[in-house]
Amino acid sequence: MSSTETSSDWCDPTTEATSSSAWVQTDTDLASAVCELGWRPIFITGLIRDLLIRHFADPTNIEEKDLRHLVWKADERTGILVESVHRWRGELTEKRPAVVIKRNAYKSMRVALNDMTGKTEKGFEQFTQLWIGSHTLFCIHGTGASTELLATEVQRELTEFSPIIRQYLGLHKFVVTEVGAISEVEEATENFVVPINLGWTYDESWTLEPESLPLRRVPLDQLCGLDC
Repeated sequence: MSSTETSSDWCDPTTEATSSSAWVQTDTDLASAVCELGWRPIFITGLIRDLLIRHFADPTNIEEKDLRHLVWKADERTGILVESVHRWRGELTEKRPAVVIKRNAYKSMRVALNDMTGKTEKGFEQFTQLWIGSHTLFCIHGTGASTELLATEVQRELTEFSPIIRQYLGLHKFVVTEVGAISEVEEATENFVVPINLGWTYDESWTLEPESLPLRRVPLDQLCGLDC
């Protein structure tokens, strides 16, 4: 028995892009991986990082004037560090603002009895399960006020484009759920941090294709012989 993933509609190369969907231009490698394998938590991490990098790479995208000098670059000259927690470079965060992305726990939720949602024309069984989780984005800057401005900039970017992201990338939920209290960063010099919680939900769909015919019912006397 084998299983195959079900691709999302947005992966269909015949689908025409609209002016709204054109905004969601994710990294080519990320989009290709999602189309091939379906959504996975590490892909959500990549999506968040890609969105924020694109935002801070162009100063005209930044709403807050006091933050427009924080231009992201793909080297150590970057004005702001945008990175996942497992690739976080602490020595750079000591010197410049940063947004550090951390995946939290995620859990499954059933949408149908035994996860079964139907059958194909060939009789193969189809299944779907929802995965619900969240990420925390730690916005770090040198002063309390600048940290507040950075956190608001990140929150507004994610909030305002979340409807498009959900619609065109096949996510059931992608929304900022909470902006936490500001606090000082431990083991850092004059740095403050504001955590932003981002909740998400995606479906995992698959089809089971039996590689042989189901076993027929065999009479008991044929299994154990005439001596049973």
